[in-house]
Amino acid sequence: MAATFVFDSSYCTGCKACQAACKDRNQLPVGVLWRRVYEISGAGNWVNEAGTWSTDVYAYNISMACNHCEHPKCAGVCPTGAYSIRGDGIVVLDTQRCTGCGYCGWACPYGAPQFDDLTGTMTKCNFCVEDLDAGQTPACVAACPMRVLDKVDWKGQEVMPGYTQQVPPLPEAEARNPRFFIKPHPAVEQSKQGEAHIANQEEIQTRLVGRFEEGPLVAFTLLAQMAVGAFIIAGLLGLFNWISSGADLFENSTMSLYSVGAVLLISLLISFSHLGRPGNAWRVLANLRKSWLSREILFTSLFGVFWAMTTFLKVIHTSGFVILLSWVGTSLSGLAAIWSMAQVYRLKTVPAWEPRQTTSAFFTASFLLGSLWVGMLYSLLNPETGDLINEVKLIGITGAMIFILALVHSRSKPSQAVKRFNKVRQGLIAAGIIGSILLIWLPAQFTTWTVLAVFLTATMEEVLGRISFYESRIQEF
Repeated sequence: MAATFVFDSSYCTGCKACQAACKDRNQLPVGVLWRRVYEISGAGNWVNEAGTWSTDVYAYNISMACNHCEHPKCAGVCPTGAYSIRGDGIVVLDTQRCTGCGYCGWACPYGAPQFDDLTGTMTKCNFCVEDLDAGQTPACVAACPMRVLDKVDWKGQEVMPGYTQQVPPLPEAEARNPRFFIKPHPAVEQSKQGEAHIANQEEIQTRLVGRFEEGPLVAFTLLAQMAVGAFIIAGLLGLFNWISSGADLFENSTMSLYSVGAVLLISLLISFSHLGRPGNAWRVLANLRKSWLSREILFTSLFGVFWAMTTFLKVIHTSGFVILLSWVGTSLSGLAAIWSMAQVYRLKTVPAWEPRQTTSAFFTASFLLGSLWVGMLYSLLNPETGDLINEVKLIGITGAMIFILALVHSRSKPSQAVKRFNKVRQGLIAAGIIGSILLIWLPAQFTTWTVLAVFLTATMEEVLGRISFYESRIQEF
């Protein structure tokens, strides 16, 4: 038997007494609504019957809180394992373990987990478990004057005649099996023929992410990806020199090697500012079995550890083969970190993020910024000599090819949010392609400022692209 909400939409007046009672009972701050009453409406059509025109505009209400799913997405993605399921099926969030990262709010198709500025954690409906354990009903159920909202104990295989788990515009139940049944309003049949939409979006809109929104994530993802790309590219150039001239792996790119650690450290420090409760960050590896966010942190940390080991081997002048093995291991952990980072965002609740293009775009940013970063350091450290001109030419060829791939990404079915910066991005990409080609043909004395300009161009383009990426997250519930 599992505690389940049952709602009869056909008699709901939309008074929002349930919503107010929930907020009062749990003393929720401004911007947090565990239960929300959605006003659904549609324009309908004009109909001429016997010379009389009438409209079949429709509207109905849906009262919904956390649906305490049998397979909750929030619990699956939470990196700290802050979610648990009681014996009666109620999904409970332990705020003492929560970091306030907001990932559960992204993954929940119903937007149930919401960020509380006062505590710095995510919060959600807990079915008024204290009242249930005391033999009472949840506050929202008790407050409904029309008695259209109720709590029942539902057997998983039991059929409830006349009730469903999905009416427009609610998302499909799929495999999560929400414990929420609704008796449809008569207008639901009509809404299937048109566009049912939420009419009071501004009223029920809640905050789903951390204290500083996604700004820190823009910096973290780009810097971490650049660090991985720079390490791999620096190693590949060193391998080229090792094969051609017998030079040590990082002989000409020591500064690039050192800078990778600095860039990675800065990215990790910035990521903490996204968390509402950074003190719980040590718990983020608790859900490696299910959470891609846990895996992202694991592989990013491993990349940092292996980088330190590779740097140490370089400092003590270890033989080329040993440091080569260390470079391979570090590179693999970095690639795994970027792959995991991309999987974090490929959520069904965010259609713009779900396609494989997200993974491709993250790897593109990594190698574009990483290669140009290495090229810039090469040129700045050798401004008047042609000793490293071959390496800079390789950087130019690599940059031109990756810029072209970035151009392909920018032109593939952009959403409205992406279109805001799309023309500017494409202009920057075009300038980057031209600059990268110039690196191949320019004499050594002109490459320093050129590669610096190309790197700054790529940085601006990727920052705009990443901002657009986060802006494309549109979540109705």
